[in-house]
Amino acid sequence: MVVDSSVAVKWFVHEGENHVPAALDLLQGHLDGVVTLAAPEHLRLEVLNALRYRKLDDVHLLEAADRLDLVQLQWFAVDGALARSAVALSGKYPLTIYDAVFTALAKRLDCDLVTDDRQFAESGACQVRALG
Repeated sequence: MVVDSSVAVKWFVHEGENHVPAALDLLQGHLDGVVTLAAPEHLRLEVLNALRYRKLDDVHLLEAADRLDLVQLQWFAVDGALARSAVALSGKYPLTIYDAVFTALAKRLDCDLVTDDRQFAESGACQVRALG
């Protein structure tokens, strides 16, 4: 499954977030080898940026960056083909190019996109598994 930032942020902050237990269960399933979670590399930056807006200090942001490495997601570079696919999807569906990269990766891998973002879930751009 491709996981987006709306899910990964819940691995680090719980206050004010919906569906945290489901996000943590998904992560535990990945750590236990029950499921494989994949993401484009820019998920790291999106998560860290979201955490910055949650007022986490640099020490906690660096810890979060390290923890993202420890969970060993299957990371994918945003190569030219993935970027072109994201542009096409963004033009066809109500998605930013940043968000469309997650969709493009799910299509490339022929798997579900797991999200807690209602716009993603309702876009119809790919097979989506809503977190909640």
